[in-house]
Amino acid sequence: MSDIPKNMISESGRLLVSALLLRGGVPCRQGKDGFDLLVTLERPRRNWQILVTTNLRPKKAGAGKTALDWWVPKTRKSHYIACVDLDTLRAWLFRRSEFEKLSQQQAGGRFHLYMYTDKAVALRGSKAMKFDYEFESYRLENRLDRGVFDKE
Repeated sequence: MSDIPKNMISESGRLLVSALLLRGGVPCRQGKDGFDLLVTLERPRRNWQILVTTNLRPKKAGAGKTALDWWVPKTRKSHYIACVDLDTLRAWLFRRSEFEKLSQQQAGGRFHLYMYTDKAVALRGSKAMKFDYEFESYRLENRLDRGVFDKE
């Protein structure tokens, strides 16, 4: 499983997010026009586009410490962004505005959000780095428990 094609990684992430949404009682289907998923609620009738971005596993970052990171083009104006880590089968769900605000970098017309997977690395030095558990409230399951789509 070392050389998995990018399209299979992307599809795995989309299917994981879809499964988590469906398990949480949120109807969704494959999106179109460059978006991965479409959530449609009937009462009241509302639609949300979700862009899914996926990591197969954490990558070396900085001085060789591992981190998860996701790049999202500024031109892809989805309502939500789902970030997936296939290594741990976790997904985070951000409103577009949240993703933009939490992103640590902007380069080449893209937002870049990253989180370290080792708490000792994340907390060292004078500049606190983002550790994956700091994003626990954005975990997809936690967002569904708090009715993220009901509050829109």
